[in-house]
Amino acid sequence: MKQARRTVLPGANESATRATAIARSGVTALRNAEHRFGRLRHGDHIVLVYDGAAEMMAFVVPFIRDGLASGARCLYVQGDLDPAEITDALAVRGVDVDRELERGALGLVSVQEVYGPPPFDALRALDHLRRKVREANADGFTGVWLAVEMTWTATMDVRGDAVEEWESLLEQTRGPDPLTVACLYQRAQFAPALLRYVIRSHAKVIAGDDVYLSLSALFQDLAATDLQALVRSAAERRVPAGGVYYHQGDPATDVYVLTSGSVKLVRTDPEGRGVVLRIVTPTEPFGHVNALGGTPRVASAEALEDSRALAWSVPTVFQVMMAHPWVSLSTIRVMAENVQEAVDRAQDLATSSVDRRLARLLLRLAESLGRKTPRGVVIRVGLSGQDLAEMIGATSYTVSRVLAEWRRLDIADVQRERILILDRQRLAMIAGEHTNGEVSRTRGRKSGANE
Repeated sequence: MKQARRTVLPGANESATRATAIARSGVTALRNAEHRFGRLRHGDHIVLVYDGAAEMMAFVVPFIRDGLASGARCLYVQGDLDPAEITDALAVRGVDVDRELERGALGLVSVQEVYGPPPFDALRALDHLRRKVREANADGFTGVWLAVEMTWTATMDVRGDAVEEWESLLEQTRGPDPLTVACLYQRAQFAPALLRYVIRSHAKVIAGDDVYLSLSALFQDLAATDLQALVRSAAERRVPAGGVYYHQGDPATDVYVLTSGSVKLVRTDPEGRGVVLRIVTPTEPFGHVNALGGTPRVASAEALEDSRALAWSVPTVFQVMMAHPWVSLSTIRVMAENVQEAVDRAQDLATSSVDRRLARLLLRLAESLGRKTPRGVVIRVGLSGQDLAEMIGATSYTVSRVLAEWRRLDIADVQRERILILDRQRLAMIAGEHTNGEVSRTRGRKSGANE
């Protein structure tokens, strides 16, 4: 793939000046990424959620530079930025842009060149991209590193579920692989529900803490400057898998928002029997009900995997609520959902069979943690059969019997580290949530119920 030498465009001096400022800024998104999950490798699938062009460029420029250094062909799918901004910033970082364009190592391409002609189809797009990888290998490159601004999905009117399918297909390619992809989402261009899905269903996500807070139920209505101030006032809490953020009975002094990993809220009775109340996923608050109500913790918060959260003292949260009344309104909405979900749970325990309660639980987990695959919806979370039994108030023996039958009928396959829903429609029928030929959404926004 040969590329012509770059053309000097009008305004190039201004572009170069801006590129120099970006390239020489001391901290880049890639360095933040390395701190969180090590250096990027061939086969990685990275999601970046960003606000401004400078933030996106601070990731893209070192991403392309590192890809070139690894011997890969690097493709940038052109979006809102002028291509000169990319090439000038690369030049400032020491890349011989003209040489890389000439030998086909660097390409500034259109969406159609990478994914094929419209209408967009995720499976066809992946096949088209695989052909690009084979072409790169035939030309002597180690693979393809692709950086793509996802705003093209809005301009081409691609539905949100098609984007979810595309991201899920890419996530399945992770591992030793010649295809490395960075999907770049400008926060203001996408619905919060899609961004929550992207963040919760991918292993390598790069986003500022203000992004997580803007997608949380408590703070989603704050302005950008207020979100940044809230981030500065937060304490960072990292807890390894199996560790706890707080224990049942502790004084409730802090409010949390999870930014990575997953946490289970467990209530234990005097005989040591536990009940898993819910699973917390990134962008969700937890610990807020008891903290804001001034009561001791009613459950322990245990990390299912290495997790990170932001925490604020109760006085700090009250100050935010006083200064921004809409945060108080958001809190009231969250509390109302807490009550509704508690009522639904009590009704299920009193009136529903074990298989119906279990089906509803798996559908809720699929909505908050699942990602679509060709085989079905995968939920990667470390829940044992005992954990599932505790979450629906049943014995592990009964749950195991139901799951064995569902496995036999190709409805669901539950293992220790993952749950695979093979037939979501049949599972929804068991749950009593099948209406007019379509699976209904599970109730509630999952904003922090049942602490």
